[in-house]
Amino acid sequence: MSWTAERLQDVLADLRTRGGDRTEIEVKRASGGCPGLAETLCAFGNMPEGGTILLGIDEARDFEVVGVTSVADIEKGVASQARNAVAPPVNVTFEHAIVDGCDVVIAGVAGLPDSDRPCRLVRGGAAYLRQGDGDYRMSDQEVAQLIALRNRPRDDADAVQGSSTTDLDKRLVTLFLSEARSSSRRLADATDGQILRWKGVTASDGTTLTIAGLYALGQFPQQFAPSLAITAAVELPDRTEGRTRDLVHLDGPIPEMLDHAMEWVRRNTRSVIRYGADGHGVNQSEIPMIAVRELIANALVHRDLGPHTQSKRVEIRLRDDKLIIANPGGLWGISRDQLGMPTGKSAVNEFLYEICKLTRTTMGNRVVEGEGGGIREVRSALRQAGMRPPEFHDTGVRFTAIVPRHALLSPDDLSWLAAVVKNAPLSDVQRQILASMRHGQEWTNSFVREEFAPIDSVAARAVLQGLVAAGFAAASGDRGGTTYHLAPNLVEGNERTVPTVEILDNPVAASEVSAPGAPANLMAISSNASTIWHALDQPRSVRELTEVTGLGAHQVRYALAKMVDNGIVHVDGGPGRRGTRYRRSS
Repeated sequence: MSWTAERLQDVLADLRTRGGDRTEIEVKRASGGCPGLAETLCAFGNMPEGGTILLGIDEARDFEVVGVTSVADIEKGVASQARNAVAPPVNVTFEHAIVDGCDVVIAGVAGLPDSDRPCRLVRGGAAYLRQGDGDYRMSDQEVAQLIALRNRPRDDADAVQGSSTTDLDKRLVTLFLSEARSSSRRLADATDGQILRWKGVTASDGTTLTIAGLYALGQFPQQFAPSLAITAAVELPDRTEGRTRDLVHLDGPIPEMLDHAMEWVRRNTRSVIRYGADGHGVNQSEIPMIAVRELIANALVHRDLGPHTQSKRVEIRLRDDKLIIANPGGLWGISRDQLGMPTGKSAVNEFLYEICKLTRTTMGNRVVEGEGGGIREVRSALRQAGMRPPEFHDTGVRFTAIVPRHALLSPDDLSWLAAVVKNAPLSDVQRQILASMRHGQEWTNSFVREEFAPIDSVAARAVLQGLVAAGFAAASGDRGGTTYHLAPNLVEGNERTVPTVEILDNPVAASEVSAPGAPANLMAISSNASTIWHALDQPRSVRELTEVTGLGAHQVRYALAKMVDNGIVHVDGGPGRRGTRYRRSS
């Protein structure tokens, strides 16, 4: 995805707030020349969506922008390491930004295709991956996980030797059979045994349970697979005596673990008073429980069930500033950017997912709704509660969802808004945008769509132009690149904490560095051809390509036309036809 000034502003502000790198962002000072980046390049190459290295920023000095001496030398140094220090070589694109008057290099590292992972260091042969804000050496189990991703996961359909239908929970099975019959005419007149076999609860012999059936409906799945469980703990600050409290190991079938995990989060989080539009205060959970439920259910249902994860559990960690929910394995068939979008539907464990759609907890709720809208619910619930949006990190071997526990707006921002906005009818999204403008953040239509997804271009434009019409924001630039910022009459007295940023050029492919199989003449075809090529890791429509790459629709169509003419992209369908998809030519 191409970087914009607004996105870089937001990332730098976030890095300063959290006081450390992010899983997909690595920051290097680089004021003395190009640093050694082999381990980071290797780690990003092993991540499905790669990562970004920002050079010219000093993490040790609270992410102060120090700049680089020579942009060209930095790019050459990174390109050389991407080509010679890791195998297979990784593709790197460069962008040049001016941040607070200093030169900063943005090096975008593309993740390797599943078939080419793991990426390893040329010297020593070790494979690396990102964890938190650093690179770590992968274990043999994690390497096996990456290799297993080359094929469609079917581990949930494996038979569990020694198990039988007597190991199923009778109450859950009764509810499951009732839901199955009411959901399908074909199943309405089927026998219990047929339904269990057809829905993947039992294996072909009709007696032995599958992993999916055992995990979702078993009396005690951990008898056969101890790792099908949850470990939850409150992590205490370093200065506190002891490291954790309320450490629990939750077991039983998925519906039971989901209910118990919800109870654990409730008792370890606070209640807060939130005020509605009518001005009345209501006691609510500190973190909206609908968001917590969706994230825990996703972790349980979409975890990797392969033999290489037999020692790994779903983990829930509660810290002073965040709730962390992690599961072994990563996404399958979709990218992180597609989560919560209409196209973002793909189950890692197809049989388990189908079973859980028909399985209810003791509270009467389905484990999953099966409509792919869970992430949208999470984002919406957090937004309505005035909280920061969730973060999602996919390393291929581990998927992590993070919910910040602090409010999106500080008390100082809330006081400022109350004084400035007064009785103006602004939405929650407009208030959040206006508060960030106070600190120097600039906004565009595409940035609104990115930050408050799912929201379309028309709605995003209405949000921004509404602020202009109310006199709180000003617009600059032409139609295709309009930028919105705080109205001049409101600037005085506000401390600017967001840096000024200017992106000088579009992504430029690193010289002689390309992903395996990528055509050598991409940049000669179109300046955006490399970006689109890497987004075509699976067939996509024009709309999907605009969402994944951040490019405009006209940019995508122009580049696609050139790539089709050159024979490197094939189109299934045609202009104006519904369902048209573009894919890499064989």
